[in-house]
Amino acid sequence: MVSLAAELTRLNKLEQIGEKDELHLSGDWLQTLVNQVSDHIYVKDRQFRIVKANLSVSNDLGYDEITEMLGKTDLELHGSEVGSSFLAVDKEIAETKLPKTDIEEFMILPDGRKKWFFSSKFPVLNKNGEFVGLVGISRDITARKKAETLQQGQNKILQDIATGRPLSDVLEALILTIEEQMDGVMGSVMLVDAAGTNLHAAAGPNLPKEFLEAADGIPIGPKVGSCGTAVYRRDSVFVDNIFEHELWEDVRDVMKPFPMQSCWSVPFFGRDKKVLGTFGLYTNEVRSPTEHEQKLAQEAARLASIAVERDLAESKIRYLANHDVLTGLPNRHEFKSRLEDKVFSSEETGEPLAVVFVDLDNFKFVNDSFGHAVGDRVLQIVAERILSLHDPAQDVIRFGGDEFVLIVWGDAAVKENLQRFMASLMEEITKTIQIGEFSFHVTCSLGAARYPQDAKDAAQLLRNADCAMFEAKSDGRNGYKIFDRQITDKSANRLTLLEDMRKGLENEEFFLEYQPQYDLLSGRIVGAEALVRWQHPSSGRLMPKDFICLAEESGMIVPLGRLVLNNACRQNKNWQDKGLSPITVGVNVSARQFHDKNLTSDVLTALDDTGLQAKFLELEVTESLLIQNADQAVQLMEEFRKIGLKLAIDDFGIGYSSLAALKRFPLTRLKIDQSFVEGLDSDESDRSIAKAIISLGRDLGLNVVAEGVETAKQQAYLAACQVETVQGFHFGRPMSAEKFGKLLAMTLTPLGRHFG
Repeated sequence: MVSLAAELTRLNKLEQIGEKDELHLSGDWLQTLVNQVSDHIYVKDRQFRIVKANLSVSNDLGYDEITEMLGKTDLELHGSEVGSSFLAVDKEIAETKLPKTDIEEFMILPDGRKKWFFSSKFPVLNKNGEFVGLVGISRDITARKKAETLQQGQNKILQDIATGRPLSDVLEALILTIEEQMDGVMGSVMLVDAAGTNLHAAAGPNLPKEFLEAADGIPIGPKVGSCGTAVYRRDSVFVDNIFEHELWEDVRDVMKPFPMQSCWSVPFFGRDKKVLGTFGLYTNEVRSPTEHEQKLAQEAARLASIAVERDLAESKIRYLANHDVLTGLPNRHEFKSRLEDKVFSSEETGEPLAVVFVDLDNFKFVNDSFGHAVGDRVLQIVAERILSLHDPAQDVIRFGGDEFVLIVWGDAAVKENLQRFMASLMEEITKTIQIGEFSFHVTCSLGAARYPQDAKDAAQLLRNADCAMFEAKSDGRNGYKIFDRQITDKSANRLTLLEDMRKGLENEEFFLEYQPQYDLLSGRIVGAEALVRWQHPSSGRLMPKDFICLAEESGMIVPLGRLVLNNACRQNKNWQDKGLSPITVGVNVSARQFHDKNLTSDVLTALDDTGLQAKFLELEVTESLLIQNADQAVQLMEEFRKIGLKLAIDDFGIGYSSLAALKRFPLTRLKIDQSFVEGLDSDESDRSIAKAIISLGRDLGLNVVAEGVETAKQQAYLAACQVETVQGFHFGRPMSAEKFGKLLAMTLTPLGRHFG
């Protein structure tokens, strides 16, 4: 090092007096020696100019002779981006006179490729301790860096898949990850269409847009380029020369405007062994893939298959969440969003709008007389008959059970036209039904309400159509009514009922009943759902359907909910004080309560006043309530979880939640809506939906509760699906606190014997 310092000092002195000389550090033999080393070895003077280097440096920088680069700085050799980063390190060494070791750097080669290095740089000092230059050695770590980048990219892609990122984004990220591993290669993903006959371009971020458009929709066959053939053969197809290979003869014209010369395609498959698509790679030169490139393409195809299968599964869940599987019609959630959109549109344009509610009369008799299979077929026939009268001015929805709802707009919603339509609809539905050896009729009651004449918003429009339908039923069924505020006393009754509700809260007319929840494995009662009832002084016992909607609309649900919360906590603590097994009591929280700023303090007050531990209280919220304002819901639920409460999502399946959205909520339990449990005895579609929901809940680590279990057959199916908790008439109807306490105190026997 001393001789090197002296030589650098001498060179700088010569430069200062204008003399020129080449730097010879240790003779030609040293240069020959360092030229054999694959690492970059170089020496810079105090102005950070290259004064010595080995062949590895000059070769990577594209110089035929080492002498061509001598005297140049990194800014001249590498350009501003890379050169500036090198210069910053060199200046730091010059200022501190300390070495910089084991630092990661990269350079961009003349052909555009990036190389990564592990570098160490040491200062050269003269006998006076002055900086006169530096010596550097850099080891190529490009292969390792690419491997790390590949691993990071794969992990990120798998994370994106798990969190529900859009498929197009995932596939694009996958392609970019693979492209970064190869030089001069562009990737694409083609997906097989639903018919299985064509390929569609799903992603290709660096391919010409015009090429992707031209390639979209290419057929699958034995001689359709690389991708179409790969799908047909179910095997990889590597074409080194597109313009000479026979597989491209029939589709070569597509490639003529573009620079790509070779195409390598790897098909990927679903778990059912069906081909889902291909991962394709293109280069602008004629060549075959290396073994490493083939492995990368196969790994990319594997990740693509995971992404596509997950997207297909989520699409199926989204479809099940938004459609009735039996009839294929949109379901209640889809109806809600459509109706709200139509109401908004009507407000903007003044276009007439109406809702028609259709309810089959005494449909239970059909199921009881002919069985559920025939009942299901009747519902399908009714759906088909409703659709037979369908026109572009109608939306048809199966609302649930034997109820259908239509949204009608434009001229069809004008009162006279609406009456004619309802008469035609009733006539069509009540035609003779022939199913096998059975021949019979079903009748129906129809009710309609118009916007804005009969309602101020979508929810009221639906309620008033429902009221009109009940008017039709009250008149003897098999008829239709349009809501008329002049002849109905509903409004007066509602005002009276609202006043009675206020008095009822003061007079403690509201009380709770408890429906037991059983653990299917142990047969033990593990919880109860608190359900409110009203002992009205003149109307007698009223169920929630008779007053909850009014309470929600008027805001009375908040004090009513506070009463339910306090009484449920007090009763649960009372059971514990009697020495009974501790259980969790669930309390329903309505939308109005959930958005009430005092809900958290109400819960804390109820727990403090009764002495009940928070872990024995569960708040139940509906799926649709959560997704209305997900951010607010997450924040509030996090507060509840910190308190120690359990949180359940109620009536799951009739709303819409993506996997990613559902994962956001800090839930402990998922309650399957009873509409899906109802058909487990005979309906394969309901079984599939229930099974999918159970699997979803388990994957998210939630306790799954099946509501509305009414038969041993339903119980057996749920047990086979490993449902943890059940609730329904098969195990126990809602009962008084006294009766529930006695039941809880009983010696428990296995469910199969006690309730079978």
